[in-house]
Amino acid sequence: MSESDNYKNISSLDFFRGIAGYGVAICHFYYYLYDSNYFQFYSIFFVEFFFVLSGFVLYPQLKRIHENISNTKIFYLRRWYRTIPPYLIALLLYSILFSKFDLDTLKYLFFIQNISESFAEFDYFYVAWSLAIEEFFYLIFPICLILLNKKKFINITLLFISLIYCVKILYLIFDVNEEFYRIGTFLRLDSIAFGVIIRIFFEKIKNNFLNFTLILLISFSMIYFEKNLVNLKNFELFGFVLLIQLISVNIIIIFINFDRIIPGKFLKKFFSLLSKQTYSIYLFHFAFIYLIEVNNFFINTQWIFFFYFTCLFLFSTLFYYVFEKIIIENRPTYNNKISYS
Repeated sequence: MSESDNYKNISSLDFFRGIAGYGVAICHFYYYLYDSNYFQFYSIFFVEFFFVLSGFVLYPQLKRIHENISNTKIFYLRRWYRTIPPYLIALLLYSILFSKFDLDTLKYLFFIQNISESFAEFDYFYVAWSLAIEEFFYLIFPICLILLNKKKFINITLLFISLIYCVKILYLIFDVNEEFYRIGTFLRLDSIAFGVIIRIFFEKIKNNFLNFTLILLISFSMIYFEKNLVNLKNFELFGFVLLIQLISVNIIIIFINFDRIIPGKFLKKFFSLLSKQTYSIYLFHFAFIYLIEVNNFFINTQWIFFFYFTCLFLFSTLFYYVFEKIIIENRPTYNNKISYS
């Protein structure tokens, strides 16, 4: 793989990211406005897709750190430039909407609201749980690469995943709440590492039929979990989280191989736009849901979903080009080339 052969060339993953972003927003719309537990259950998968995709995209930058420790500072700056400014705007917005400027706000500010069960008194910025996982992965995994620099990259990644699974098992001993087992910050860092593993091997994984079969088998297994999610205990929780990771991995492998059949430049540009929208969609869609719910006369109209979807599309597009794009273009760049061998 050449240096220029990166995520930006894989339009199918732009589409995949767009599906995940709008999937979360749509599922939350029907769950929070219409109490549809079905949609809440499947929103879990769209978030997992984000985790795996994030690891897939980050691999080249993490590889730079492994090859040259001096790249660590640039990695941190690039990640924080990309994620922190929009996050701070979203946090300010939700704090205003819910009139919350207190200790919980500080916990969100430092991404520590889910380091233990019920650590935040009022979880008013709910989607931040996944962003906390992302930020702590950005912080911790490069440190592992530095400390274990003499070991092979893939061995460090597998060791990292193994350690997180040891933590998961320890938590099971204490019979943790099923929701916290899924969203606890230090329990889910392996989800992004799975994406890193997929990036390492994605050129070698060609058997789409095998992956499709695995997705079907895992999907049938999910029928059980959908009906019994609130009653899951101990190693059933372990199995549930593992299954959603496996299905995410297999789906991203299939999407990678869709890239070569995407026709025309128009679709590729459209998928690119969807990808650019997703971070702001994920951050701000709850604000739109909250405003619709407050003005509940909207909820029973036939146009409410169209209104919601249109607002998300227009806002996220505007937010990207007016705010995010400027910051992204001014991030520091890497000077040295990277080897993918």
